[in-house]
Amino acid sequence: MPRLTHFEWTEVAIGKIQTITPTDGEAVEPLTPEAHISQILGIEAAARRGDKRPTLVYFHWPHDHPKHGKLTTTLCTRILDDEMAARWGKLFRCVQIDMSRTESDLAERIGCKGKPGFAALDRDLKVRAAFVGPKSSSKLTKAIEKAFGKFKDQKKELKRELGEQAKLIKEARALEKAKRYDEAVTTIDKVRFGDVRVGPHWEKSVKYGQLLAQKAERAKDGR
Repeated sequence: MPRLTHFEWTEVAIGKIQTITPTDGEAVEPLTPEAHISQILGIEAAARRGDKRPTLVYFHWPHDHPKHGKLTTTLCTRILDDEMAARWGKLFRCVQIDMSRTESDLAERIGCKGKPGFAALDRDLKVRAAFVGPKSSSKLTKAIEKAFGKFKDQKKELKRELGEQAKLIKEARALEKAKRYDEAVTTIDKVRFGDVRVGPHWEKSVKYGQLLAQKAERAKDGR
């Protein structure tokens, strides 16, 4: 199969907590470190949108960094450039942290081990998993999959969605048998263009969707 899935990183930096100067004599409560980090990572905004995915952060150093540049470059140019790792990555909100502009003590609060690496966070900034950048894409895939397994609710939802995918494929096959090809394509598209790309059904749906699209096109041409 051609490459179809990529990581979608939101790039941020966790700077110092800004001091808020009171106006008109009103007392202003300073942000806690947790609230400050959560705001920058977009966790609150995601929750308001109904996005229940956990957050995967990538602690990224400049590629020319004298100590960490080599590993960061390897991660960015080779290890992260992988279909299977990216498929598991779609089950997270992916945030890349610019460590050249980030306070190290704040990064440590969310799992930074002082090297290029990753951490999986829940809505309360609890670190469910943290690991230094692995040296192969297969190890990265396994690490992200293992991290996802730490989120009980999301794991349960994934199981439900995999069941739904199986039902949609079965429905598409019934529509194909009835020669209702356009409807079959619409049905299978719910699987092949969805965000759940792990498990036994997604690759199957991509190939099957292409076949159904060809049948639908031939039916329109009267062939």
